[in-house]
Amino acid sequence: MVQTGFRSRAVRTGLYGLLILLSILFVMPLYWLLTNSLQLAGSSMVFWPKGFHWENYVFAVTMIDYWKYTRNSIIITSISVVIPTFTSALVGFGFARLRGPGKNALFMLLLSTMMLPEIVTQIPTYVIFFQIGFLNTFWPWLFWAIGGSAVSIFLYRQFFSGIPKDLEEAARIDGCSTFRIFWNIFLPISLPVIATVSILLFNRSWGNDYVTPFMFLQMDRYPLSTALFSIGYKWPSGQNIPIIQSAGIVLFILPIIVVFFVGQRYLVEGIVSPSVKG
Repeated sequence: MVQTGFRSRAVRTGLYGLLILLSILFVMPLYWLLTNSLQLAGSSMVFWPKGFHWENYVFAVTMIDYWKYTRNSIIITSISVVIPTFTSALVGFGFARLRGPGKNALFMLLLSTMMLPEIVTQIPTYVIFFQIGFLNTFWPWLFWAIGGSAVSIFLYRQFFSGIPKDLEEAARIDGCSTFRIFWNIFLPISLPVIATVSILLFNRSWGNDYVTPFMFLQMDRYPLSTALFSIGYKWPSGQNIPIIQSAGIVLFILPIIVVFFVGQRYLVEGIVSPSVKG
């Protein structure tokens, strides 16, 4: 018993040590970014802070048209989060609860698109929107949003598949239509999945969508992610100012951190518990 308890404590201590080590590794880039964003503009990058120059954040929002690019990011992100969160739920409900020939084959085809790198379809997509006349507009993001997201559809489908059939049958006996069952019964109880999908879509649109706006938009319509890395901060001589750029990036990632910490509980529930018990 004593030996077993000692071994259990040793394993637990080792796991905690591993988690602490991994946490340090994951936090280190953020620490590096935050530390250097507070150094004197024009100085070299450091590991230990040598001062706290908070005016760098003022420079970050004034040296470029920061708020215009932020507005563009808000527009693109709103389109990319609100619309596909609903359309993906509708498609996921159809795959989970409706019957039809070839439904499973279509679902497997949908999942296969997750394996397709986005760069493969970017050139054909660019040509299509160029011919339509949608370049340098936000219309492409609206069309992509209407189509939903394969990952989001998968999460909704898994959640809706776990809801007891008795709940749906009782609603049909009461005279509910299929859409009303989806809207009034299934959607309200899928808050964890809605939050999970919204967080994933927000992170993808706000923080990871850099190349697509660069291809489809001109400079005045760039979102903040594209503007920070393609325009950047420069001295009048044209030399980059990495310290000010670090401050701009810190401000840029703040919404991602806030959204994650606000919705992390729903994020875990939406991934770990994709069904309703009972």
